[in-house]
Amino acid sequence: MGALKSKFKGSKSKSSQKAKTKIHLPESSSAKKTVDPRLPFQTYRQIFSLRNAWKAVTRSMEETAKENLMRFLKKHEQYAEYFPSYDTNKSEEDIKDSFEFENDALEIFGLFDDVVNNLEEVDKALVEISHVFSTNEKISEILKAMDSTFMGLLSEILGDRYTETTEENFRLLYDFVLTEGEKCIGGKS
Repeated sequence: MGALKSKFKGSKSKSSQKAKTKIHLPESSSAKKTVDPRLPFQTYRQIFSLRNAWKAVTRSMEETAKENLMRFLKKHEQYAEYFPSYDTNKSEEDIKDSFEFENDALEIFGLFDDVVNNLEEVDKALVEISHVFSTNEKISEILKAMDSTFMGLLSEILGDRYTETTEENFRLLYDFVLTEGEKCIGGKS
């Protein structure tokens, strides 16, 4: 019986030695993620939160983009000439059903979608911004005026999830796209 106790004691002391030994687990991959200094975000958490909020927008990207452009053109009629698909003689439904109008609307939301999806690969995001701004001479002017309809629509889509922090992250994104785009065209608008 004594030998049996000593066996358990010995194994107990070994396991208590193991318990005292620290186990080194690998660090979480999200802890290692850093923010590219070219981006306006301070923490990776901001990028993560922005992406999650943007997912709600992508679920209805076409409708959201068309609604944004429609509201924008109603508010700023002076830009209608840049969107020939916006015909005031047609009903709002007919305009939104237009393939050309959808393409115009998706060009703007597609830009933001590409940038959001490439926030970890900033060079790709910058290439997309450069491409859109270099092929559309009025995009800078349009985006400067579109801020309120864009943010207002995001607020409606996200509802309770549109917090002050979410709004700040989207404003940072919006300003980043506009600033980088203007750099690409030399500050012309």
